[in-house]
Amino acid sequence: MPNKIATLIGLSAIVMWASMVGLLKQVSQSLGPDLSITLVYSLSAILVLIIFRFPDFKRIPKNYLLLSTILFVIYELCFSFAIAYSETAQQAIEVSIINYLWPSLTIFAFVCFKELKFNILIVMGLLLSISGIILIQAGNGDFSLNRVMQNFDRNPLSYILAFIGAVIWAFYCVVTKKMSRGYNPISIFFIVVALTLWVKFLGTHPREIPEIHISTFFSLFIAACTVGLGYAAWNIGIIHGNITVIVVASYFTPVISSLIAMWILKAELSENFWQGTLLVTLGSLICWMSTNWVAIKPIFKKLKNLLNIS
Repeated sequence: MPNKIATLIGLSAIVMWASMVGLLKQVSQSLGPDLSITLVYSLSAILVLIIFRFPDFKRIPKNYLLLSTILFVIYELCFSFAIAYSETAQQAIEVSIINYLWPSLTIFAFVCFKELKFNILIVMGLLLSISGIILIQAGNGDFSLNRVMQNFDRNPLSYILAFIGAVIWAFYCVVTKKMSRGYNPISIFFIVVALTLWVKFLGTHPREIPEIHISTFFSLFIAACTVGLGYAAWNIGIIHGNITVIVVASYFTPVISSLIAMWILKAELSENFWQGTLLVTLGSLICWMSTNWVAIKPIFKKLKNLLNIS
């Protein structure tokens, strides 16, 4: 596959994942949080299984398969229910930004597990990202700690789930790096997520499956495609495309996600929200740059030479 086409496919994954927040919230408003998330991940599991098929269990390290499956399932449950249990469209978008702490937390986790060397820029990036989250929680008006706590107290479950999800995904990335040996059992992950959700749903909502209208089913199908096909597109982009372009673009997912969710959910977002989102994005980028400076330094030199020529 040509590099440019693979890169475009990889970039499409970012758009699909960025659409997840708005689509998940839209479906949950029609079907309720439990059933909507269960159906979305069930359809996603079918799509992922068709694309990736079953992995070769004999080759995958058993410790990795067990631990990574547990972490993946917990993360997907935390992220999806954080969105679904949010009380308003604006809160759903705010919760999603908390989840986007994961890039900075992942770099921090790699340092803690001695996979990366410590760099002061990592601390700076992490602090910037956390500052962005605090600013988002301040809502409209002037910043105050009291206002932050009031916003959090409206629905602490969603915010806590989003933060736990970000921490879990950081550890999942470390486990994958250290133990996977290059194997990707993503189809198993999604099947286990779907089965877990059905056990939860049938255990708490027996015989409570309502009639699904065509418009709701269409939204449900699109949401499932963004989840399932997003992973497939990302995999193609990372293997065959320009990794640097795709990774840098992925750090702008919070901004893209907020714009798409704002359009889908018809939500209005405050100036503090956008400032906080930019801080989260900037913090993630700084963390990434701190660990990839050797690779990106020549790019800055080329840009500097171009500016001097002009």
